[in-house]
Amino acid sequence: MDRTRKQAIRLGAGVAAGLGAAAIAWAGIAANAEEPADAKGDFETMIIGGGDVTDGQYPWLVGLGSPGEGTPYERQFCGGSVIAEDVVLTAAHCVEESVAEDLVVFSGAIDLESEDVVETAVADLHVAEDYNAPVAMSNDWALLKLAEPLDVEPIALATEPEEYDLLETAGWGDTGEGFPTTAQWVEVPFVSDEDCEAAYPDEVDAQTMLCAGDLENGGVDSCQGDSGGPIMTPAGEEQVLVGIVSWGYGCAEAGNPGVYGEVADFNDAIEEVLAGWEG
Repeated sequence: MDRTRKQAIRLGAGVAAGLGAAAIAWAGIAANAEEPADAKGDFETMIIGGGDVTDGQYPWLVGLGSPGEGTPYERQFCGGSVIAEDVVLTAAHCVEESVAEDLVVFSGAIDLESEDVVETAVADLHVAEDYNAPVAMSNDWALLKLAEPLDVEPIALATEPEEYDLLETAGWGDTGEGFPTTAQWVEVPFVSDEDCEAAYPDEVDAQTMLCAGDLENGGVDSCQGDSGGPIMTPAGEEQVLVGIVSWGYGCAEAGNPGVYGEVADFNDAIEEVLAGWEG
């Protein structure tokens, strides 16, 4: 298995209908990354093992896309989380080659074909200055300052690294039968730093990354189209954003958990950027 290529495919954050090669560029894949001929048969590309998000389940979940013609469903390529009324947190690899004018945020509905979807321009963009250091995909976070506030409940950020039991992740990734118009969600078991590092030797920075998935059996995971979206503590009054969908080899494969940017490690840096925007 060519793990480098497979990683690049996983990092293809949502080759949504109608976007084709442009979506791959949006996702931050290197221009010379080649898709293996057997990719479709090699692994599934979806929120795997889950179901439809219901109205109000994750009000902070938003889609990230490009401006222009076509429906939000056709233009969406990554996910994001509303962390302030006019700020979205997403993955650096979704936007590292972009400027603010290249981006819009879709909110207000879990169905991207709904007439209730609100499209909001991005006024400013901040990509983590230490993205890809000390290892590739470290510090995989970016902030989008919106042109106007959203009527959306933000999610609180995790402030301290913790060990969890189950987490929840959500997005518009491919279900294996095409990209869904309605966001999907799934529960994923937390994976310890030790097991995460054993799964991906020399590729995991435990300080800025966390893993989740069923190591023994596979079957539940995030994947293409979900990058930048949230991984959260289970639903409840104190639900918090634990991580950002980032990378992994394959999708829902036993032994290959999903890797997420660990929000608790970025918290201070995020607050510093927000304070600068407010000032």
